[in-house]
Amino acid sequence: MSDSNPQPTSDRTQSGQGKRRIATKIGIVLVLVSGVLWFSLFAIPFLPLTIAQKAALASAFFVGVQIAWWSGATLLGPEAVARLWSWGRRSKTIDES
Repeated sequence: MSDSNPQPTSDRTQSGQGKRRIATKIGIVLVLVSGVLWFSLFAIPFLPLTIAQKAALASAFFVGVQIAWWSGATLLGPEAVARLWSWGRRSKTIDES
C-alpha cells in the first residue's frame, strides 16, 4: 500500500519557515557584503593601478554594492530594511531650557 497522502500542514509550515530562515541569512550576508564593498571603495585610490584601472574597479565595486544591497533588502523584507535605516538615523531630541 503506497502512501500518496500529502504531508501534514505542520510539516509544510516548518519547511516554509526553514526556507524563510535561509533567505533571511542570505539577505543578511548580502547586506554585509555590500557594506564591505562600500568601505573598500575608499581604498581604491591608494592601489598601485592606472587611473583607468582604478575607475573600472571602482565602477565594478559600486555596481556590486548596489546588487548586493538590493538583493539582500529584497530577501530581508521591508520590516528589516526599515530597522536598518533606523540604525543609521539620528534620533532628534528637543532641548528645552
